[in-house]
Amino acid sequence: MKKIFITSIAAFSLLSACKDKTAQGNVDYAVISGKVFLPGESQKIVLAHNDEIYKEIPVLSDGTFRDTIRPITDNHFFYLIENMTVQVPLYLDKGTNIELSLNEDITKTTVSGTETKKTQYLIEKENFINEKINGADSNLFGQKPQEFKENIKSIFNELDSKLKAYNFDNDFVENQQKWAKYKYIEYLIAYPTYHAYSIGKEAILPDGFYAERDQIDYDNAQEYAAVDSYRDLVRSKYFEMLGDASNPEQIEGFLKMASSIKSDNIRTDLAKAVVSLIAPGNSKNKEILDFVLKNVKEDDLKQVAQKSFEVASRLVAGKDSPVFTNYEKIDGGTASLADFKGKLVYIDVWASWCKPCVGEIPHLKELEAKFHGKNIEFVSISIDEDKEAWKSAVKAHDLKGVQLIADNAFKSQFILDYDINQIPTFLLIDKNGKIVDPNAPRPSDPRLAEVLEKLLK
Repeated sequence: MKKIFITSIAAFSLLSACKDKTAQGNVDYAVISGKVFLPGESQKIVLAHNDEIYKEIPVLSDGTFRDTIRPITDNHFFYLIENMTVQVPLYLDKGTNIELSLNEDITKTTVSGTETKKTQYLIEKENFINEKINGADSNLFGQKPQEFKENIKSIFNELDSKLKAYNFDNDFVENQQKWAKYKYIEYLIAYPTYHAYSIGKEAILPDGFYAERDQIDYDNAQEYAAVDSYRDLVRSKYFEMLGDASNPEQIEGFLKMASSIKSDNIRTDLAKAVVSLIAPGNSKNKEILDFVLKNVKEDDLKQVAQKSFEVASRLVAGKDSPVFTNYEKIDGGTASLADFKGKLVYIDVWASWCKPCVGEIPHLKELEAKFHGKNIEFVSISIDEDKEAWKSAVKAHDLKGVQLIADNAFKSQFILDYDINQIPTFLLIDKNGKIVDPNAPRPSDPRLAEVLEKLLK
């Protein structure tokens, strides 16, 4: 749930100047200023636009900030983000000037300045939705399907009355009514999951429960650009096809579907999202790269995709593995990959601060016990920057196998050579130092034991 506190004061002379220039049609910017909720902790705040970082705004040591936002285009909807709990919806028009004092408590929110009425509504809307639907006292998702649907519809009807009471221009009203339409459908889709969580059993949905969802056009460029709740629905719809992003058939089906989309902006967004799927061991890397290069406009993102493809092409089964040399051992001395030649090597790249990494430790220890005495070496390489944190974690978790720490965290050459940018990552190398799998199954994956047994025969 988002909680926001805003107060604002603007200097009269500045407001007058903005009004004069706007009247002349010469202003293409907005001004935002104010104070963060946690001075001293925030060195910058983020202005988001269309679900992407639009600008990073520096915060001074006393917690104040000020910036000019230009140009202001046809899409006026922004979010000002201090942290996960302090996120302020803004409507920035040409000539807008708002001063903000950020806080977690949304009930204390106030806004003043020029062109702030729409921002006031957006904050009121967010507060209303949080209270009526997402609030701790709300039991909507525990209700029976038809009752839930009727009550959700009633809540959005009430929101529409609030919107109309402001007497906004037709374009803004139409945009917000579309937002409500798609947000309503989003809650319908979420209902079965949250219902099961609320009462511990699945809901039996009546015929027609998803009637509104089934009428959505998921290929509407104009709505995708202007209505964030529509964007959320579109992305969820298409990425459902990638339930298992490592499944070649699912990737192929997704790319075929995405290529058929007529809306350039939707196709481009999907292309940006799949750049991260280009990875060692993915048999569909070339198809993903082709889709990205065809649909992404930013040269820097194209370069990232091209580089990832080149690295992944080097890291294929049967090729020589990149090597590490003289990594420090937990019990003293050093070790290199060459020291393990003649053995199958299973490498766990991890860190003490990584919760998913720690979650794999019990499974890894079981695996080590199962294959104890076999011709395999279990090697864990920490990318911790804090060596003492690494040592403490090894002791606390009673880690077995060969425990090493990389020489320069994520910037270690071995880590760079394997293009590792997220952990845990697991590598499998044969007794001759050749790559078996640059993206090996995790210890918690039952397939791993079968793979190791087959390789050790």
